Amino acid sequence: MKCITGVPASPGLVYGTVRYLRHTQSGLGRAVRTPAKEQKAFDEAAAEAKRQLEQLEHKAAAQDRGIFMVQRILLEDGELLQEIASYIRAGAGAAAAVERAGGIFANRIRSLDDPYLRERACDIMDACRRVVKVLDGRMQEAVILEEPSIIAAQELYPTDIVMLDRKLVIGIITSKGSPNAHASIIARTMGIPAIVCAGREILDDCDGRPIAMDGDTGEAYLEPDEATKALFIHRMRLERRYQLSHENLRKAPCITRDGTRLRLMADCATAEDVRAAVQAGADGVGMLLSEYLLAAENRRGEQESFQFYQECLQSAQGRPVTICTFDVGPNTEGVQSAHKEPNPALGLCGVRYCLSHPDFFETQLRALLRAGQYGRLRILLPMVTTREELDAVMRTVHRVKMQLRAQGLPFAENVPIGACIETPAAALTADELACRSAFFTVNTNQLMQYTYAADRVNPQMQGYLPASSRAVYRLVSSAVQAAAQAKIPLCLCGDGAQQPALAEAYARLGVREFSLPARGLLEIKEYLMGISL
Repeated sequence: MKCITGVPASPGLVYGTVRYLRHTQSGLGRAVRTPAKEQKAFDEAAAEAKRQLEQLEHKAAAQDRGIFMVQRILLEDGELLQEIASYIRAGAGAAAAVERAGGIFANRIRSLDDPYLRERACDIMDACRRVVKVLDGRMQEAVILEEPSIIAAQELYPTDIVMLDRKLVIGIITSKGSPNAHASIIARTMGIPAIVCAGREILDDCDGRPIAMDGDTGEAYLEPDEATKALFIHRMRLERRYQLSHENLRKAPCITRDGTRLRLMADCATAEDVRAAVQAGADGVGMLLSEYLLAAENRRGEQESFQFYQECLQSAQGRPVTICTFDVGPNTEGVQSAHKEPNPALGLCGVRYCLSHPDFFETQLRALLRAGQYGRLRILLPMVTTREELDAVMRTVHRVKMQLRAQGLPFAENVPIGACIETPAAALTADELACRSAFFTVNTNQLMQYTYAADRVNPQMQGYLPASSRAVYRLVSSAVQAAAQAKIPLCLCGDGAQQPALAEAYARLGVREFSLPARGLLEIKEYLMGISL
């Protein structure tokens, strides 16, 4: 028995047989022609790779289409194409240039602060790998599964996951990877136990051998002895009983012991997140951020944004989806600006930036309004501090609607538009904002930051941010009272929605809707269903 320890990526216990997915290396002895011929070969291979991705996008299940769309867009990214062309001009062959540029570009993405964007480096490598295979005349690798199996690989790419028969994939273990990588996200969505960063030794002669895995701890046992095998099978039976009880909880509405109905929404960033939220029993999406659309220049277009929002709304299956307009500033990755701000949190950010860049803002509003036909869309405005900002946004929305009507493009006429209460100024004048808003969202994390003038992402400032705060509580109370008086809904997100005791305190204050990551929904639901208000 070989004991292996990795990083947990998707919870659950599993026992089964390993199938090893090998990624073959690029061909050796490539003949390098003139730069002009190599550039032409790359252009043709990239076009073929995009054609394949487009075909896969059309054929794929709804939850997988975004994978291929993102990869297709990445192959159109100007910076990546320039990087490849520069290596070809320097004398590299097309395939080698793609490999080298793809690796450099992926490393740049990995250096970003945002963990979600960092893990999109895997998509870059996968897309470039497809181009290289076309150049080398090789097919995509695939494992043909004949029985339920645990997939082992150095790293799983999004394409690998899609090409496998998911009904037969019962576990995933990789020597590299990340809990935030696409494969890990899909594994969690599907409820498949997964371990990453398990080390090179897991791949040594593992194909066809039995393995017992614990996706909660990251522990695995290759060829377990009889005692370990029996223990795992017993724990798997207990886990199954636990899952059945949680399935009943997932389906039940969140009603307190005294009969008060609370709505639990989910924080999301992608259509996959929305589908996972629906599976977790969310009443809808309380906050969908889409800043990752700005990561590559081609993603900022209206049509690509429209398709992204459309997929998110359709994935919600009729549940309300609140999409936040770009909460960006001059320092945001992918946003063009003549200067960088020394203190972006107190600068031209959120709705301020959008109103100062009308073309940028109107493109997103056009995409949102067009997509609004496909679901219950609500538009949320970040960093609103004055009623004048709301008035300016409404004028912009009116102008965009007139443009769409003139062009004969269908769109949702009556999309609710709300304000995000993130600053003391917004909370203290919530009565004025409520007269111009269809709803409120209160972000307790941002409210805490601005109330205590302490940067949430600065480790040195953590001691200045209390776990609970009377000051923030009073500010939230002001917003709750204003929303109640104006008869508009209010949703609370941030740590105040994720910590059971805080959620209870805000529920007693009058909050009836909370938004939090889907993985925490059941814990909060179980807690709130056990209290009386």
